[in-house]
Amino acid sequence: MIRLAKPEDKERYYTMLSYCFNMGNASIENNVKNQVFPTDEIIVNEVNGEISSSVHVVPFMMHFDQKTYPMGGIAGVSSFPESRDHGGIKEILTYSLQYMKEKGMIFSALGPFSFEFYRKYGWEWGFVFQKLKLPIQDLAKTKKAHHYQSLSKKDDEIVNLFRKQYACKFNGSIDFSLSIRENRWQNFYQNFTHCYAAYDDSNQIEAIAFFRIENRTLICDELYFLSETGRQHMLHLFYTHRSQVDQVELLLPKDDNIRATLPNPRIQYWEWANMMFRVVCVKEALQAMQLKENNKGKLRLKVHDAQADWNNQIFELIIENNHLSVIELKKQSSYDFEMDIQRLSQLILGFIDGKEALQLELVTCKNVRKEPLFNKIFQKRPTMLWHMF
Repeated sequence: MIRLAKPEDKERYYTMLSYCFNMGNASIENNVKNQVFPTDEIIVNEVNGEISSSVHVVPFMMHFDQKTYPMGGIAGVSSFPESRDHGGIKEILTYSLQYMKEKGMIFSALGPFSFEFYRKYGWEWGFVFQKLKLPIQDLAKTKKAHHYQSLSKKDDEIVNLFRKQYACKFNGSIDFSLSIRENRWQNFYQNFTHCYAAYDDSNQIEAIAFFRIENRTLICDELYFLSETGRQHMLHLFYTHRSQVDQVELLLPKDDNIRATLPNPRIQYWEWANMMFRVVCVKEALQAMQLKENNKGKLRLKVHDAQADWNNQIFELIIENNHLSVIELKKQSSYDFEMDIQRLSQLILGFIDGKEALQLELVTCKNVRKEPLFNKIFQKRPTMLWHMF
Protein backbone atom coordinates (compact mmCIF):
# COMPACT_ATOMS: atom_id res chain seq x y z
CA MET A 1 0.00 0.00 0.00
CA ILE A 2 1.41 3.38 -1.05
CA ARG A 3 0.78 6.17 1.45
CA LEU A 4 2.32 9.16 3.18
CA ALA A 5 4.51 8.43 6.18
CA LYS A 6 3.18 8.44 9.73
CA PRO A 7 5.04 9.46 12.91
CA GLU A 8 5.31 5.80 13.96
CA ASP A 9 7.30 5.05 10.76
CA LYS A 10 10.21 7.23 11.86
CA GLU A 11 12.60 4.62 13.27
CA ARG A 12 12.09 2.08 10.47
CA TYR A 13 12.39 4.85 7.86
CA TYR A 14 15.77 6.02 9.18
CA THR A 15 16.90 2.40 9.60
CA MET A 16 16.11 1.79 5.92
CA LEU A 17 17.80 5.03 4.88
CA SER A 18 20.91 4.14 6.87
CA TYR A 19 21.01 0.66 5.34
CA CYS A 20 20.77 1.95 1.76
CA PHE A 21 23.24 4.80 2.15
CA ASN A 22 25.68 3.08 4.56
CA MET A 23 25.30 5.68 7.29
CA GLY A 24 25.73 3.33 10.26
CA ASN A 25 23.81 2.63 13.47
CA ALA A 26 24.87 5.89 15.10
CA SER A 27 23.14 7.73 12.27
CA ILE A 28 19.89 5.86 12.95
CA GLU A 29 19.93 6.80 16.63
CA ASN A 30 20.82 10.42 15.90
CA ASN A 31 18.14 10.85 13.23
CA VAL A 32 15.41 9.23 15.30
CA LYS A 33 16.30 11.43 18.26
CA ASN A 34 17.09 14.74 16.57
CA GLN A 35 15.80 14.92 13.01
CA VAL A 36 12.46 16.41 12.05
CA PHE A 37 10.38 13.73 10.31
CA PRO A 38 8.38 15.50 7.54
CA THR A 39 5.58 12.96 7.16
CA ASP A 40 3.78 15.10 4.58
CA GLU A 41 6.81 14.91 2.24
CA ILE A 42 7.76 11.23 2.60
CA ILE A 43 5.98 8.57 0.55
CA VAL A 44 6.25 4.97 1.74
CA ASN A 45 5.21 1.54 0.55
CA GLU A 46 3.71 -0.56 3.33
CA VAL A 47 3.87 -4.36 3.05
CA ASN A 48 2.51 -6.66 5.76
CA GLY A 49 2.18 -3.79 8.20
CA GLU A 50 5.73 -2.42 7.79
CA ILE A 51 7.22 0.11 5.39
CA SER A 52 9.49 -1.53 2.83
CA SER A 53 10.48 1.35 0.54
CA SER A 54 10.30 5.12 0.52
CA VAL A 55 11.02 8.36 -1.31
CA HIS A 56 11.30 11.89 0.07
CA VAL A 57 9.85 14.61 -2.18
CA VAL A 58 11.64 17.75 -1.01
CA PRO A 59 9.84 20.99 -1.95
CA PHE A 60 11.99 23.63 -3.65
CA MET A 61 11.53 26.77 -5.69
CA MET A 62 13.49 26.50 -8.94
CA HIS A 63 14.73 29.24 -11.26
CA PHE A 64 13.36 28.80 -14.77
CA ASP A 65 13.49 31.42 -17.53
CA GLN A 66 14.00 34.29 -15.05
CA LYS A 67 11.11 33.25 -12.77
CA THR A 68 10.73 30.69 -9.98
CA TYR A 69 8.45 27.65 -9.95
CA PRO A 70 7.75 24.79 -7.51
CA MET A 71 10.03 21.79 -8.02
CA GLY A 72 10.02 18.40 -6.32
CA GLY A 73 13.48 17.16 -5.39
CA ILE A 74 13.54 13.37 -5.25
CA ALA A 75 15.71 12.20 -2.35
CA GLY A 76 16.15 9.20 -0.08
CA VAL A 77 14.91 6.61 -2.58
CA SER A 78 15.43 3.46 -0.54
CA SER A 79 14.19 -0.06 0.14
CA PHE A 80 15.19 -3.09 2.16
CA PRO A 81 16.84 -5.84 0.07
CA GLU A 82 14.07 -8.35 0.76
CA SER A 83 11.62 -5.93 -0.88
CA ARG A 84 13.59 -5.30 -4.06
CA ASP A 85 12.83 -6.57 -7.57
CA HIS A 86 9.09 -6.59 -6.87
CA GLY A 87 8.22 -3.24 -8.48
CA GLY A 88 7.92 -1.35 -5.21
CA ILE A 89 10.16 1.55 -6.25
CA LYS A 90 8.36 1.82 -9.59
CA GLU A 91 5.05 2.15 -7.75
CA ILE A 92 6.36 4.71 -5.31
CA LEU A 93 8.02 6.88 -8.00
CA THR A 94 4.84 6.79 -10.08
CA TYR A 95 2.84 7.81 -7.02
CA SER A 96 5.31 10.64 -6.39
CA LEU A 97 4.39 12.19 -9.75
CA GLN A 98 0.73 12.37 -8.79
CA TYR A 99 1.76 13.77 -5.41
CA MET A 100 3.89 16.48 -7.05
CA LYS A 101 1.11 17.35 -9.49
CA GLU A 102 -1.32 17.84 -6.61
CA LYS A 103 1.25 20.04 -4.82
CA GLY A 104 1.68 22.23 -7.92
CA MET A 105 5.25 21.07 -8.56
CA ILE A 106 5.60 21.25 -12.33
CA PHE A 107 9.28 20.21 -12.35
CA SER A 108 11.34 17.53 -10.62
CA ALA A 109 15.05 16.73 -10.26
CA LEU A 110 17.14 14.01 -8.65
CA GLY A 111 20.71 12.81 -8.23
CA PRO A 112 20.85 9.33 -9.77
CA PHE A 113 22.84 6.29 -8.73
CA SER A 114 22.01 5.09 -12.26
CA PHE A 115 20.79 7.17 -15.20
CA GLU A 116 19.26 4.12 -16.85
CA PHE A 117 17.23 3.25 -13.77
CA TYR A 118 15.51 6.62 -13.38
CA ARG A 119 15.17 7.12 -17.12
CA LYS A 120 12.60 4.30 -17.05
CA TYR A 121 10.34 6.55 -14.97
CA GLY A 122 10.64 9.71 -17.04
CA TRP A 123 13.65 11.53 -15.59
CA GLU A 124 16.45 12.44 -17.99
CA TRP A 125 19.95 13.91 -17.92
CA GLY A 126 19.60 17.64 -17.44
CA PHE A 127 22.69 19.08 -15.77
CA VAL A 128 26.43 19.12 -16.35
CA PHE A 129 29.16 20.86 -14.43
CA GLN A 130 32.79 21.25 -15.36
CA LYS A 131 35.74 20.93 -13.04
CA LEU A 132 39.19 22.25 -13.69
CA LYS A 133 42.47 22.29 -11.83
CA LEU A 134 45.12 24.90 -12.50
CA PRO A 135 48.45 25.76 -10.90
CA ILE A 136 48.21 28.69 -8.51
CA GLN A 137 50.86 30.52 -10.55
CA ASP A 138 48.42 30.70 -13.48
CA LEU A 139 46.57 33.36 -11.48
CA ALA A 140 49.62 35.58 -10.99
CA LYS A 141 48.48 38.22 -13.49
CA THR A 142 44.92 38.58 -12.20
CA LYS A 143 44.11 42.02 -10.84
CA LYS A 144 43.32 42.90 -7.27
CA ALA A 145 39.87 44.15 -6.22
CA HIS A 146 39.51 47.43 -4.38
CA HIS A 147 39.11 45.40 -1.20
CA TYR A 148 37.96 42.02 0.10
CA GLN A 149 35.84 41.06 3.07
CA SER A 150 35.13 37.80 4.86
CA LEU A 151 31.40 37.03 5.12
CA SER A 152 29.53 34.82 7.57
CA LYS A 153 26.02 33.86 8.61
CA LYS A 154 25.33 37.39 9.82
CA ASP A 155 25.72 38.51 6.18
CA ASP A 156 23.26 35.90 4.90
CA GLU A 157 20.82 38.36 3.30
CA ILE A 158 23.62 40.10 1.41
CA VAL A 159 25.04 36.79 0.19
CA ASN A 160 21.65 35.41 -0.80
CA LEU A 161 20.66 38.53 -2.75
CA PHE A 162 23.92 38.53 -4.71
CA ARG A 163 23.78 34.79 -5.34
CA LYS A 164 20.23 35.10 -6.64
CA GLN A 165 21.32 37.70 -9.21
CA TYR A 166 23.79 35.16 -10.58
CA ALA A 167 21.85 31.90 -10.12
CA CYS A 168 18.61 33.14 -11.69
CA LYS A 169 20.32 33.04 -15.09
CA PHE A 170 20.52 29.24 -14.91
CA ASN A 171 17.50 27.03 -15.43
CA GLY A 172 17.31 24.46 -12.65
CA SER A 173 19.14 26.39 -9.95
CA ILE A 174 17.46 26.51 -6.55
CA ASP A 175 16.13 29.66 -4.92
CA PHE A 176 17.41 29.01 -1.39
CA SER A 177 14.87 29.18 1.41
CA LEU A 178 15.90 30.41 4.86
CA SER A 179 16.11 26.86 6.21
CA ILE A 180 18.38 25.77 3.34
CA ARG A 181 20.64 28.74 3.95
CA GLU A 182 20.85 28.05 7.68
CA ASN A 183 21.83 24.43 7.02
CA ARG A 184 24.45 25.57 4.52
CA TRP A 185 26.09 27.94 7.01
CA GLN A 186 26.17 25.13 9.57
CA ASN A 187 27.83 22.81 7.06
CA PHE A 188 30.31 25.52 6.05
CA TYR A 189 31.26 25.95 9.70
CA GLN A 190 31.78 22.21 10.17
CA ASN A 191 33.77 21.83 6.93
CA PHE A 192 35.83 24.99 7.55
CA THR A 193 34.55 26.54 4.31
CA HIS A 194 35.33 30.23 3.87
CA CYS A 195 33.17 32.89 2.25
CA TYR A 196 34.68 36.05 0.77
CA ALA A 197 33.38 38.98 -1.25
CA ALA A 198 35.32 41.17 -3.67
CA TYR A 199 34.32 44.86 -3.75
CA ASP A 200 34.84 47.60 -6.33
CA ASP A 201 35.83 51.21 -5.56
CA SER A 202 32.14 52.12 -5.05
CA ASN A 203 31.92 49.53 -2.27
CA GLN A 204 29.68 47.30 -4.42
CA ILE A 205 30.11 43.53 -4.37
CA GLU A 206 31.62 42.18 -7.60
CA ALA A 207 31.96 38.51 -6.69
CA ILE A 208 31.36 36.06 -3.85
CA ALA A 209 33.12 32.72 -3.42
CA PHE A 210 32.82 29.78 -1.04
CA PHE A 211 36.04 27.80 -0.78
CA ARG A 212 38.04 25.49 1.46
CA ILE A 213 41.67 24.38 1.55
CA GLU A 214 42.60 20.70 1.54
CA ASN A 215 45.95 19.03 0.82
CA ARG A 216 47.45 22.26 -0.58
CA THR A 217 44.49 22.71 -2.95
CA LEU A 218 42.04 25.60 -2.82
CA ILE A 219 38.67 24.08 -3.71
CA CYS A 220 35.92 26.45 -4.83
CA ASP A 221 32.55 24.86 -5.64
CA GLU A 222 30.61 28.13 -5.72
CA LEU A 223 31.86 31.29 -7.42
CA TYR A 224 29.23 33.95 -8.14
CA PHE A 225 30.01 37.07 -10.18
CA LEU A 226 28.19 39.63 -12.30
CA SER A 227 31.09 40.49 -14.63
CA GLU A 228 34.35 38.93 -15.73
CA THR A 229 36.19 41.74 -13.94
CA GLY A 230 34.57 40.64 -10.71
CA ARG A 231 35.61 37.05 -11.26
CA GLN A 232 39.19 38.02 -12.06
CA HIS A 233 39.31 40.02 -8.84
CA MET A 234 38.16 36.96 -6.88
CA LEU A 235 40.74 34.78 -8.61
CA HIS A 236 43.36 37.24 -7.39
CA LEU A 237 42.19 36.58 -3.83
CA PHE A 238 42.81 32.90 -4.51
CA TYR A 239 46.31 33.80 -5.70
CA THR A 240 47.09 35.40 -2.33
CA HIS A 241 46.92 31.86 -0.89
CA ARG A 242 50.00 30.76 -2.87
CA SER A 243 51.95 30.12 0.34
CA GLN A 244 49.20 27.69 1.42
CA VAL A 245 48.25 26.00 -1.85
CA ASP A 246 49.83 24.74 -5.06
CA GLN A 247 46.69 24.54 -7.18
CA VAL A 248 43.11 25.75 -7.46
CA GLU A 249 40.13 23.52 -8.23
CA LEU A 250 36.98 25.19 -9.59
CA LEU A 251 33.47 23.85 -10.20
CA LEU A 252 31.71 25.84 -12.92
CA PRO A 253 28.68 25.68 -15.22
CA LYS A 254 29.16 23.71 -18.42
CA ASP A 255 29.30 26.69 -20.79
CA ASP A 256 31.77 28.74 -18.75
CA ASN A 257 34.82 29.30 -20.97
CA ILE A 258 37.19 30.47 -18.25
CA ARG A 259 40.07 28.71 -20.01
CA ALA A 260 40.03 31.47 -22.63
CA THR A 261 41.22 33.87 -19.91
CA LEU A 262 44.05 31.67 -18.59
CA PRO A 263 47.70 31.95 -19.64
CA ASN A 264 47.76 28.21 -20.31
CA PRO A 265 44.52 26.48 -21.37
CA ARG A 266 46.23 23.06 -21.17
CA ILE A 267 45.05 22.24 -17.67
CA GLN A 268 43.18 19.37 -16.06
CA TYR A 269 39.59 19.79 -17.17
CA TRP A 270 36.59 17.52 -17.30
CA GLU A 271 32.81 17.59 -17.50
CA TRP A 272 30.61 15.57 -15.19
CA ALA A 273 27.06 14.41 -15.95
CA ASN A 274 25.30 15.62 -12.84
CA MET A 275 21.59 15.62 -11.96
CA MET A 276 18.50 14.40 -13.82
CA PHE A 277 15.40 16.45 -14.60
CA ARG A 278 11.75 15.76 -15.34
CA VAL A 279 8.70 17.73 -16.33
CA VAL A 280 5.81 16.73 -14.07
CA CYS A 281 3.10 18.77 -15.81
CA VAL A 282 3.73 19.36 -19.52
CA LYS A 283 1.09 22.02 -20.15
CA GLU A 284 2.17 24.21 -17.24
CA ALA A 285 5.88 23.74 -18.04
CA LEU A 286 5.42 24.75 -21.68
CA GLN A 287 3.45 27.83 -20.66
CA ALA A 288 6.24 28.82 -18.27
CA MET A 289 8.75 29.10 -21.12
CA GLN A 290 9.92 32.58 -22.12
CA LEU A 291 10.46 32.76 -25.87
CA LYS A 292 13.61 34.49 -27.08
CA GLU A 293 12.32 35.53 -30.49
CA ASN A 294 9.13 37.25 -31.57
CA ASN A 295 7.49 34.48 -33.58
CA LYS A 296 4.00 33.57 -34.62
CA GLY A 297 2.54 30.19 -35.49
CA LYS A 298 1.25 26.85 -34.27
CA LEU A 299 2.57 23.33 -33.94
CA ARG A 300 1.49 20.12 -32.25
CA LEU A 301 3.49 17.77 -30.03
CA LYS A 302 2.58 14.18 -29.27
CA VAL A 303 4.06 13.22 -25.90
CA HIS A 304 4.51 9.74 -24.45
CA ASP A 305 4.60 9.51 -20.65
CA ALA A 306 3.95 6.03 -19.26
CA GLN A 307 3.92 7.18 -15.61
CA ALA A 308 1.86 10.39 -15.86
CA ASP A 309 -1.23 9.92 -17.99
CA TRP A 310 -2.09 13.64 -17.90
CA ASN A 311 1.03 14.23 -20.03
CA ASN A 312 0.39 11.31 -22.36
CA GLN A 313 -1.43 13.24 -25.09
CA ILE A 314 -1.17 15.82 -27.88
CA PHE A 315 -0.47 19.47 -27.11
CA GLU A 316 -1.01 22.36 -29.50
CA LEU A 317 1.44 25.22 -29.01
CA ILE A 318 0.19 28.63 -30.15
CA ILE A 319 2.74 31.43 -30.40
CA GLU A 320 1.57 35.01 -30.79
CA ASN A 321 3.12 38.30 -29.62
CA ASN A 322 6.04 36.31 -28.18
CA HIS A 323 3.63 34.47 -25.86
CA LEU A 324 3.16 30.71 -25.81
CA SER A 325 -0.23 29.23 -24.96
CA VAL A 326 -1.03 25.51 -24.87
CA ILE A 327 -4.17 23.54 -25.68
CA GLU A 328 -4.65 19.85 -24.88
CA LEU A 329 -6.10 17.90 -27.80
CA LYS A 330 -7.69 14.50 -28.21
CA LYS A 331 -5.20 11.65 -28.57
CA GLN A 332 -6.36 10.82 -32.10
CA SER A 333 -5.62 14.34 -33.40
CA SER A 334 -2.90 14.91 -36.00
CA TYR A 335 0.49 16.17 -34.83
CA ASP A 336 3.79 17.58 -36.11
CA PHE A 337 6.36 16.11 -33.69
CA GLU A 338 6.46 13.02 -31.49
CA MET A 339 8.67 12.45 -28.44
CA ASP A 340 8.85 10.86 -25.01
CA ILE A 341 8.68 12.82 -21.77
CA GLN A 342 12.43 12.45 -21.24
CA ARG A 343 13.24 14.30 -24.44
CA LEU A 344 10.60 16.97 -23.94
CA SER A 345 11.96 17.58 -20.44
CA GLN A 346 15.42 18.28 -21.89
CA LEU A 347 13.95 20.61 -24.51
CA ILE A 348 11.87 22.59 -22.04
CA LEU A 349 14.78 22.94 -19.61
CA GLY A 350 17.04 24.12 -22.44
CA PHE A 351 19.59 21.34 -21.96
CA ILE A 352 19.26 20.52 -25.66
CA ASP A 353 17.68 22.54 -28.45
CA GLY A 354 15.24 21.59 -31.17
CA LYS A 355 17.83 21.41 -33.93
CA GLU A 356 20.04 19.09 -31.89
CA ALA A 357 17.10 16.86 -30.94
CA LEU A 358 16.15 16.47 -34.60
CA GLN A 359 19.72 15.85 -35.77
CA LEU A 360 20.22 13.15 -33.14
CA GLU A 361 16.83 11.65 -34.06
CA LEU A 362 15.63 12.02 -30.49
CA VAL A 363 12.39 13.54 -31.78
CA THR A 364 10.27 12.29 -34.68
CA CYS A 365 9.24 14.98 -37.15
CA LYS A 366 5.98 14.40 -39.03
CA ASN A 367 5.84 17.84 -40.68
CA VAL A 368 9.14 19.31 -41.91
CA ARG A 369 7.48 22.67 -42.59
CA LYS A 370 7.18 23.13 -38.83
CA GLU A 371 10.87 22.53 -38.12
CA PRO A 372 11.91 26.23 -38.22
CA LEU A 373 9.25 27.13 -35.62
CA PHE A 374 10.15 24.09 -33.51
CA ASN A 375 13.79 25.17 -33.49
CA LYS A 376 12.90 28.73 -32.52
CA ILE A 377 10.75 27.60 -29.60
CA PHE A 378 13.21 25.10 -28.16
CA GLN A 379 16.56 26.84 -27.79
CA LYS A 380 19.43 26.09 -25.46
CA ARG A 381 19.57 28.01 -22.20
CA PRO A 382 22.15 27.84 -19.41
CA THR A 383 21.42 25.09 -16.88
CA MET A 384 23.04 24.41 -13.51
CA LEU A 385 22.07 22.78 -10.23
CA TRP A 386 24.58 23.39 -7.43
CA HIS A 387 22.41 22.14 -4.57
CA MET A 388 22.48 18.41 -3.86
CA PHE A 389 19.62 16.67 -2.04
